Amino acid sequence: MANSARYWLDKLYLAYFLIHLPVLFCVDLVPLYPAPLWVPPSSPLHFLYELRVYYIETYNDRFFAPPPAPIPSFFPLFAFLELVFHLPVSLWAVRALLRGGLSGGAELLLLVYGVETALTTATCMYEAFLWDPAVVTAEQKVVLLGGLYGGYLAVAILLTADMYARILKRLDVGATRKKVQ
Repeated sequence: MANSARYWLDKLYLAYFLIHLPVLFCVDLVPLYPAPLWVPPSSPLHFLYELRVYYIETYNDRFFAPPPAPIPSFFPLFAFLELVFHLPVSLWAVRALLRGGLSGGAELLLLVYGVETALTTATCMYEAFLWDPAVVTAEQKVVLLGGLYGGYLAVAILLTADMYARILKRLDVGATRKKVQ
């Protein structure tokens, strides 16, 4: 039973990371690209600008709205974390999961990733919950919090709990082996 659950959880994590990578490249990290590459209509990556406009107009996500929309002071740090932590871990996790599984070191890295992702996502959700109802309607908040951000939070919490349980099991097995010797 445990191996079956682990198999399906690893498939879920693979799907998550395969979805997360295009989101990183096409939404989250776009403001870090040089503007001439994606803003002007003649630019080679202008479809990213159009995708961003569509996202903002559809979901009214204030984190991605252009100025003068206020951006919380923590948000640039979270974007930086996505570049230097989420991106490399996501690329590495896809490779590891496609190659057949996770080792102890992989589980430890994904535990850290899960905790960081859960905390940053929960912070964004709390901030979004506080947005002015005159700017972001209750219906828009339900979609943002329940659908878009909520899904990321749920997977991050599941990943954290699962990796913790896997690591704990490894430690328990190691402790049992030492007692037997």
